[in-house]
Amino acid sequence: MKRILVVDFNGTSSVYTHYLSNGLKGKDCEVEILGKRKKMFLDVFSKTNQYLGVKTGIKLLDYVLNWFWLLLNYKKYDAIIIQWLQLLKYIDIEIQLISYLQKRIPLIYIVHNLYPHNSNSIIIKGRYNSLYKTCKNVAVQTNEIKNSIKKIAPNKNLLRINHGLFFREFRERQLNSNFSKCLMIGYISKYKGVEDAIEVVKMLKEQNIIVSLEVIGLGKPEYISQLNQMIEEFRITDEVKIQAIEVPTQFLINKINKSAMLWLPYKEISQSGVAYTAMGLGTPIVAYDVGNFKEVFSNKSIAEIVDKGDLTGFCFAVRKVLENTNNYKKSIRELYTDDLWDENKVIIKEFLG
Repeated sequence: MKRILVVDFNGTSSVYTHYLSNGLKGKDCEVEILGKRKKMFLDVFSKTNQYLGVKTGIKLLDYVLNWFWLLLNYKKYDAIIIQWLQLLKYIDIEIQLISYLQKRIPLIYIVHNLYPHNSNSIIIKGRYNSLYKTCKNVAVQTNEIKNSIKKIAPNKNLLRINHGLFFREFRERQLNSNFSKCLMIGYISKYKGVEDAIEVVKMLKEQNIIVSLEVIGLGKPEYISQLNQMIEEFRITDEVKIQAIEVPTQFLINKINKSAMLWLPYKEISQSGVAYTAMGLGTPIVAYDVGNFKEVFSNKSIAEIVDKGDLTGFCFAVRKVLENTNNYKKSIRELYTDDLWDENKVIIKEFLG
């Protein structure tokens, strides 16, 4: 029986960690998780894997103490899978700790995004580049990230793993979405192209096509205020509503299930968890051609991908999905039948030897 420890200190990607861990465990493999168990993201599941570590309730203290926990307990495991090193934004000590651990135990670092969102700091990017050069084993989920890391560390031992769908078990059986309801959900940030989405609603209204767009998630108050001002200036306050709230998992599932489509006019990204959520729930997406969107979702029967910044093309794509929403939803159900999470068990087992 092998024991694998999956590390997500802050619970940054609680849902991803849940599905990854479930895919890895089996009769010959026990999986435990080190980090914060975020109830609001995980309570929709009837059962989760065991969470370990220190839980004082003080975020930074827990993070540091759980690093100590890992250094004291790594010998109990056959392998460590780690992700999201939050201190790299400030110091490089975690690179040294990774170097220490991987000399003593097989360790895989999963790259979700090459660099943190909304950060143009050369110093921070330099720390991440050093991390990729230091890690012996790096797991990636997109060709874009794979090629980027090859440029940073040409001789790196790269492992291509699968990113499965989220919440497929919560998909509604009936195709009962609101055919004019469009959705952007998750943290509201400038790189997500919310301004473009607002302008698309305005352009569609000028074509006598009325859609409802909900933008839901936390965000900086000053940015939310700018967006609301833009909505008022465009005279589309009836069509576009912003809810600056935290998004629990059950709320997320309900909103996506009831929407005709998800809008992802992102200006930059490596991959998007909410895109995998939409597909898991059977809801089509309209997105800009950034990151892995075209690589993963380019099949025209499940999504529409347009050139970044092409507002006219985005409008056309929205109209196309509006006219054929149920056909897109049926195609998603027919296309995604296999559970890619389970395949990671074989991939990682062969990789570790």
